[in-house]
Amino acid sequence: MLVLFGFHQRNRRHPLVEPSLFAHRGFPAALAASTLFFAVMNGVMLVVVLHQQLDEGRGVLTSGLTLLPWSGGLAISSWVAGKWLVPRYGSRVAFAGLTLLLAGILLAIAGPLPVALGVGGLGLGLFTVPFFTAALSVVRPQETGSAAGLLNAVQQVGATLGIAVFGTVFLHGRSSAQAFSLAAVLVVATMAATALMPATPRRP
Repeated sequence: MLVLFGFHQRNRRHPLVEPSLFAHRGFPAALAASTLFFAVMNGVMLVVVLHQQLDEGRGVLTSGLTLLPWSGGLAISSWVAGKWLVPRYGSRVAFAGLTLLLAGILLAIAGPLPVALGVGGLGLGLFTVPFFTAALSVVRPQETGSAAGLLNAVQQVGATLGIAVFGTVFLHGRSSAQAFSLAAVLVVATMAATALMPATPRRP
């Protein structure tokens, strides 16, 4: 759908977005990485809540509170990344974040869920802070509005796909392990897409 939209915009006299954004591989790679990342992020949250209610028999409030380590890890690591890590290490922090996210997802398959969600949440924050800086680093001033709009759009697409796909996988097999395994594969794909993005230099 995104590819067809890109071709459609190239042939328009007054396009909705700047077609030049697709001339550099870095920005399309950022769109792919954002789609995959937010699919995992929202899909995992859905699976955790469904698993707690349908498999563990927990109530709605308890199931929601299970996500506290996920959200808490995100809040803490994003603050640490923005204040100290990204200025010092640049975009390498994003890969550290994806590695932690992958570790948390793998831990969720075999280990305690609160710990796994805490580790995964830390990875979320470490990824998001440097990601958007790197995604917009190849954008020229006249492309900024289109770039920001597209990044927001693919976040919504990724979230929608994550809920649809992960919900289907879980409800079809009633197996959180299958859903988490899919999440692990998509995190690896996110790493591959992120590797195609331009590196942002660390602050001297």
